[in-house]
Amino acid sequence: MERFSHNRAIEDGVANDDLEKLAQAALEHLRPWIRSSREFTQTRINKWKLLEDLYHNRRDLSSWNARENTGAAFPESSGAGDEKSTVSRNWQSDIILSPSYIVDTWTDRTYQSIFNGPEWLTVIPEESYYETTADTRYPTSFKLQELLTKRLAQGHVHARMYEALQSLCLYGTVFAKISWRWRPCASRRWDRNSSSIIEERTEQFDCPFIELIPLDRILIDWQATHNDVQRHSGIGHIVDKSYDDIIEMFDLGVYNVNRKEFTEHWSESTPSTAPPAGSLGSPHNTAGLSLQEGAQEGARFSIWEWHGHIPMPQGNQEIICAIVTEPGADSIDNGLIIRIADSPALWSGLRPFICAHYTQIPGPLGLGAVETNLDLIHSISQFLSQSQDNARLTANAMLVARRGSSAARALSDEDDFVYPGKVWLVDDPDDIRPFPSMGFPQAEVNSLINYLNILLEKRTSISDSTLGVSSRDKTATEAHILQESAMNTFATRADLFARSFVEPLGKLALSMIQQFLIEDQIIAVRDHNGIDIPLTVTADEIQSGRYSVVATVTRQDSTRIAKAQSIERALPTLAKFTPILAEEGVRVSFSELIKRYLDLLGIDAVDRVFTRTQPDLDAPSGHNGFLTNGFEASDSSRVGDPAPLGLNGGPLGSYPDDLNTLAQFLQMSAQPK
Repeated sequence: MERFSHNRAIEDGVANDDLEKLAQAALEHLRPWIRSSREFTQTRINKWKLLEDLYHNRRDLSSWNARENTGAAFPESSGAGDEKSTVSRNWQSDIILSPSYIVDTWTDRTYQSIFNGPEWLTVIPEESYYETTADTRYPTSFKLQELLTKRLAQGHVHARMYEALQSLCLYGTVFAKISWRWRPCASRRWDRNSSSIIEERTEQFDCPFIELIPLDRILIDWQATHNDVQRHSGIGHIVDKSYDDIIEMFDLGVYNVNRKEFTEHWSESTPSTAPPAGSLGSPHNTAGLSLQEGAQEGARFSIWEWHGHIPMPQGNQEIICAIVTEPGADSIDNGLIIRIADSPALWSGLRPFICAHYTQIPGPLGLGAVETNLDLIHSISQFLSQSQDNARLTANAMLVARRGSSAARALSDEDDFVYPGKVWLVDDPDDIRPFPSMGFPQAEVNSLINYLNILLEKRTSISDSTLGVSSRDKTATEAHILQESAMNTFATRADLFARSFVEPLGKLALSMIQQFLIEDQIIAVRDHNGIDIPLTVTADEIQSGRYSVVATVTRQDSTRIAKAQSIERALPTLAKFTPILAEEGVRVSFSELIKRYLDLLGIDAVDRVFTRTQPDLDAPSGHNGFLTNGFEASDSSRVGDPAPLGLNGGPLGSYPDDLNTLAQFLQMSAQPK
């Protein structure tokens, strides 16, 4: 219960006048707002269902054409004539080129790009906040980063991220809600000393969860010109819940108003227990299944949850509102408000929603990789079906039999089949002969299909080369050019997804961790010796401090690699001039250069790679041996460098004067290289 103490709990009958006025203002504002939002979404549901059916290969060409022409879900037969027409055409091909390979290829590559390592999210202090910590090896930002990634993994973020990538590429838009789930459970174990059972109270899960919102159940700002939900006038979604689930939310304090009205009126009304209509992404094999018997157990209600600002006399005010209606309702006109709060759900002020577009367009919805290529997919499917029909007609011989002949009577009486090597017993050789050739231009149709496939590859950047199934060998230059051109579109969209979805996800999850975790946390990290050690993240470290979350994939670019290569080339040269620079009082810090080199390469946790120890005074001077083996930039025949100039004298004696130092420098320069 304490985890939800930040919600403003209001007992029935004692709600103050301000919240009652706020609830009335919210209902007056939300009724037309939600009605317009639902109308805007309904105009695109047929297109989304078409894309879903094409991806799962649940649609054929005839039903696609029928739905586009009539607007119905599937063509319906109305009489015997329709059935006869269907039977007469049942031999025709009715296939569609499924675009699933486009979605799966982009999804798999983007998934591997984002989760390229265990530290796929990086927590860094904000510029205005200076982080102070006693342990320089494990700063607070690193501890929070490890805690964040582990809690997200506990909430199965990897599976949810893959689903988000699929929806993004298929529909062009993905919406998700970040929520905190806390569920206690009882665990049992044996006491080895007394052989008794010990029951302990533990937490089944206590972490942020990602809930993908089906596009037909999202409440979006139809007037928005961008996909930043934090700047929309409002955002929400519709979710179905049972009577017991709603009562549990009342007990937790999340739903805080009108509990008495809900338990009295809505429990007696007993809404219909019929299964609701399937939404986008729902399984299609649940049709006809009945729900559990009983009034409360089987009853389902629709919860309209909305986050946004409403106009008030003192200005716009950010609120949270939840309204319960009967399942399948189109509006909230007959609903009951069960939650109202005059502040955002998170202390950080952010709404727990995120959104991303595949193709960025000025609006709340984007375009997917399949929707922009429906014309080519439809044309290719038509020609493929036509070619298959022609192959069936030409490969299976058709014969012409003279009416009234013995061959015609044999075919009508025995319903005989035509097969190779069949012997026909006829009275006259002219009674049966082959059907004239149709002269179908199959070669031209094949060329047209190849052209359309190449055009589809150009649009989607998914070709045989990117799939690794090229039909011919390519030169190294050609393969490099094809790979670079194919990666440009992918890298751009993957970067946009990381910045608009992954980074807001990490920021919201971190703010929830800072809000809901009120005790010290223990995490296990691996030190420079490869041993897992426990680290304690105190509550003060969690709740105090301002940090930003960035996706690791956005911190890697070609400029950083080029800088790292420059350092790699400069290190051997700096090693040669180290004695001369030391004579002038200049010291080169090779440890800092190596750290900068590893950081540019994108290797995280560099501070844990290097450990501070006492310098080895007995080691030979110079760094050529290390740099030669590591970067292969100098001659391996040289064992070491001479001592620093003038330190122990020179060729003219042990006295370190200028003349002796100059002689030593000339001696060093005359050495063979």
